[in-house]
Amino acid sequence: MKRKIIAYKNYYSDFMSKLAEQERKKILRALLLFETEDKIPYHYIKYIRDGVYEFRVTNFNNEFRLFFIYDGDTIVVLFNCFKKKTQKTPKSEIDKAVKLKNEYYESKQ
Repeated sequence: MKRKIIAYKNYYSDFMSKLAEQERKKILRALLLFETEDKIPYHYIKYIRDGVYEFRVTNFNNEFRLFFIYDGDTIVVLFNCFKKKTQKTPKSEIDKAVKLKNEYYESKQ
């Protein structure tokens, strides 16, 4: 299966531009796996709420989270991303992802 991964607005690119090259490469390799593999190991993806998922990437001691939705069977839409610093995902990041999901669907109509 080949998925198409697109980024909604500039949240993903802004996030990636702030990372070190090694961190960017790790995330891009993980997204390539997501794009091309039928079955993704469960530790990469977690359902959050309201149709929003988080894609998890670990690089040494750094944890990165990229929020996304599935739009149909083959399109993945990336929203906000962040570097995880605490045990729990911040509610504000989740709320932002849900808001962006709603914006995305409104803009499609």
